Amino acid sequence: MEFYPEEGMYHFDGHRDCGVSFAPKESKRNKNICPVCKKSLTIGVLNRVEELANASRDEDYFDKKRVPFKKLVELDKIIAEALGIKSRNSKQVQIEYKKLIENFGNEFNILLNVNLEELKTKTLLEIAEGVRRVRASELQIIPGFDGQYGQVKIFSEKERKKYQEKLF
Repeated sequence: MEFYPEEGMYHFDGHRDCGVSFAPKESKRNKNICPVCKKSLTIGVLNRVEELANASRDEDYFDKKRVPFKKLVELDKIIAEALGIKSRNSKQVQIEYKKLIENFGNEFNILLNVNLEELKTKTLLEIAEGVRRVRASELQIIPGFDGQYGQVKIFSEKERKKYQEKLF
C-alpha cells in the first residue's frame, strides 16, 4: 500500500514563483530553465528517479518480479471531499468516519474490500462514489513542485459544489 507520491512538495520540476511545473521530459526540452523568468528550475524527485533508472529501460518498463501494490487515499480525505469540507478533522467528517469504522471494521477493509452496494446502504452515495473512484484510480492528480504540495482530487469543483448544495 502506498499514497500518491505526487502529493509531495518536490515531485515534479518547477518554479513556484512563476507557476511553472514540468514533468522531467518537459524540463529537459527547456534545458531545466524556467520559460518565464529564465532562471534554473528546481529539479524534483521524479527527475532524479528517472536519472537513476537504467537508461535502457523504456518509459513503460514494468518489472514482472515487482511486488504488486495499490495506491490509496485516506478515508477521512474521501469523506471530507464528498462533503465539501476542507478540514479532515471537522466534527462532521469524524462522525462519518467513526460510523463507517463501526460498520465495516477498519479503514483498509472499507477502502479495499467492502462491497460498494453495501457501502451505499450505510453512508452517503457521494462517499461510496469516492471510494469507488479511489479503487479505480479515477482521480485528478496535480503533482507538487518547488516546495508546493501536490493534490489528489477525487471530485471536480463542479461536482463538489453540487454535492455541497445537496447537503443544505
